[in-house]
Amino acid sequence: MNKSKMRQVFLLVTAILFSFSQVGCKKSNEAPVPPDTRGKLEVYAHRGARSYAPENTIPGYAAGLAIGTHWVDMDIVMSKEGEVIVSHDIRLNPDIVRGADGKFITERLLAKNLSVVELQKYDVGRLDTTRAYSKFFPAQLGMDGVKMPTLREVIRYVNEKTKKRVGFQIEFKTDPEHNDWTFTPAEFAVALYRILVEEDIVGICEVQSFDWRCLYELQKLDKRVKTAYLTEWDNEPGTPYSFFDPNPAIAGLWTGGIFVKDHKNSIPQMVKDMGGACWEPEDVVLTKATLDEAHALGLKVVVWTWPEHSGTVFNTELVSKLIDWGVDGIITDDPGMLISMLAARNYQLPVRY
Repeated sequence: MNKSKMRQVFLLVTAILFSFSQVGCKKSNEAPVPPDTRGKLEVYAHRGARSYAPENTIPGYAAGLAIGTHWVDMDIVMSKEGEVIVSHDIRLNPDIVRGADGKFITERLLAKNLSVVELQKYDVGRLDTTRAYSKFFPAQLGMDGVKMPTLREVIRYVNEKTKKRVGFQIEFKTDPEHNDWTFTPAEFAVALYRILVEEDIVGICEVQSFDWRCLYELQKLDKRVKTAYLTEWDNEPGTPYSFFDPNPAIAGLWTGGIFVKDHKNSIPQMVKDMGGACWEPEDVVLTKATLDEAHALGLKVVVWTWPEHSGTVFNTELVSKLIDWGVDGIITDDPGMLISMLAARNYQLPVRY
């Protein structure tokens, strides 16, 4: 063996011996690294991240992705020509909508009666600070020239930004008490499904609704689409959305005439029987017992907050309890606060974009 070859062998052996000498050796002030047993809980940035940026807008989704989220959440309505628009409100909302004159609107026009061009002439970049709604979002950054995007625009923006690494939670907005205010559930389902297929997001979306008729219609089109069944309040008789009301016109209003009494008087059982993949109750009414029941049925359980009902955008005590209980996801206007709580518990955190 020549000297050059001997030198190469010597250097290789020295490197190997040095690496072995470092195994298990740490500086005295370095804590041992525990096994990766971090918890998992999915973050849903509600309407983008409306605590910080205009809701259901491209700037809102930019903020949500920058903060970090596993899912972007959005609401959808339909325009006059049948285009799917990202907006929470069937009727234009004077809390957030300004006309060409820069003033907040007073007339609540139906989105259904306006074309895409007409809808996108309105500015939705600021809150009317004289109204109660704005008090929940004091840190929201106001902007000018912000339009209601189409669903396709939001999907393409998020996918380009994340390379399809973030999921879409999409909510049908309809009202069974005012069926003439929107397209029918069947028409709405067809319009949404066409976009899910053409934009290739069937596998990375969850579609939710309080109006369960929309979910039934979507499931008829493709059982691969994961449907999320929304419920709210305490569902006691006399409350607006009670499935337990003795009047069948009330009990079956939001469920398309399906009654909880025919499903063991159990909402999780009802969701499972109707084909849902996910049950999404309001956070303040979930109990550990119903959470465990839903999990036993194989349902994913994701909770949400209604600030106007609970009195706050983010209740740290409640969120802490829900994390301890083991909910699968939390829909929040303040993903930054939720992520901070998860980080303190050594949970897996979403990527920031």
